[in-house]
Amino acid sequence: MNDDWSAPTQASNNALRAQIDSMLDTFSAEKAALLDARSQATQLVTAWSADRLVRACGTIAGISEVHIEPDAFKRSTPESLGRSVTEAIAQVAAQAAQIQEQALAPLSDLSANMPDLPDLIPGAPSMKDLIAQLTPPPPPAPEPVTDSPHSLFDDTDDEEGEYFRNRGYLR
Repeated sequence: MNDDWSAPTQASNNALRAQIDSMLDTFSAEKAALLDARSQATQLVTAWSADRLVRACGTIAGISEVHIEPDAFKRSTPESLGRSVTEAIAQVAAQAAQIQEQALAPLSDLSANMPDLPDLIPGAPSMKDLIAQLTPPPPPAPEPVTDSPHSLFDDTDDEEGEYFRNRGYLR
């Protein structure tokens, strides 16, 4: 009588063991992909403004440095230099977001094929939700900067602008 129920139970146990082994293999692959994504998150990204006056550096965590060329104040106005800073920072943010997306893509692909914990254990935390939280939407495009009514000078060669561009204040 003992053999009547042990064969189906053994087969069921073997199938369950195979499923758990598959899930553990997928989990190991996800863990490796997550560690790789974490290392890529520290990858430094550098971008220059189109006028080559501003260089920004950063990671997906944010901007770590903004460099303004020494002759920027001779070659630019405050408004256009502000636009250059914004442009360089926006490029760093876009490149960092692309790196993040590429780093998390293998993790998303792996988890799509694996049952999520809540599918097996009601109320358990979801790996798929965690991955969704790690991939925020891309940053919005910066709005164009309008001329400030409080600017010192504009792009025209007025007397005040010429004074600052030629470093008349140092005489």
